[in-house]
Amino acid sequence: MRHPRAAVLALFAGGDLAWWRSWRLGWHLGSCERCRREVEAYRRAAATFREAAAELPAGFDWERAAAEMRANIQLGLEAGECVSKPERAANRIRWRVAAAVASIAIVIVGGWWLHLPHPRVPRVEAPLVESTSEGIQIRELEGSLTLLNPAAAPVMVSASAEGAMTARFVDEETGLVTVNHVYVE
Repeated sequence: MRHPRAAVLALFAGGDLAWWRSWRLGWHLGSCERCRREVEAYRRAAATFREAAAELPAGFDWERAAAEMRANIQLGLEAGECVSKPERAANRIRWRVAAAVASIAIVIVGGWWLHLPHPRVPRVEAPLVESTSEGIQIRELEGSLTLLNPAAAPVMVSASAEGAMTARFVDEETGLVTVNHVYVE
């Protein structure tokens, strides 16, 4: 266990620590001389305070003293507010204004660009590569080209995302593998 904070030791010395934490801290104090000395110092300070409190005049008004202490603390906090540095809220506002202006500028420039006349590019029909029951076919506007597969042979066809198609089949008479690979540029 690491050493407990000073506030925890002070609460233990005054008997104000929860029972579970008090039990755990008691185990720690059994093996830690440094923490044990600190708890004893807190207990001596509390006893000294009790002796000093007994010497106060009879009829001492604790409520009035507490109210005066609270008033002094409040006065100190308010005085601290007067001399503290100003918050940087002005910079945050400037940043927000800059972000808003930039957003509006992007919308205006985008709208202007979209309304500019753009030249129309004539659409060119790209060649189409497809697999049919007869084989691999390339079709364009003017015509088509088909690589025929033998009707009896089992054919494995694969296509790629780049526009290529491959057909593989084994010729039953010769046992040779034929590969047709068609791609479009």
